[in-house]
Amino acid sequence: MNDAVIMKAVPSPSPDDTSTAWQGIPFSANTSRPGGLNKPQVMVLIAASVLIHGVIWWYMQTAQPDLPEVAPQVPEMTIELTSPTPPAPEPPPPE
Repeated sequence: MNDAVIMKAVPSPSPDDTSTAWQGIPFSANTSRPGGLNKPQVMVLIAASVLIHGVIWWYMQTAQPDLPEVAPQVPEMTIELTSPTPPAPEPPPPE
């Protein structure tokens, strides 16, 4: 880019254009408040958390039946060659 393009001022939109863009959406004030949970809701969340963690702990503590130990059985391996072996190179003659 040359300096003329870089220094060119960006035209700002006119105030009339921006105000008409949002006419279809009615304004409503934000009614939320910080710390939006009251004490009963906090107690329910704590109870649910304790219950879920208790169920997970109980499930992890229940003894799973031990699986019988079976020795691994390795099948016999056969090697099949698809082409005959190449001839061995002749040794160099003795000097």
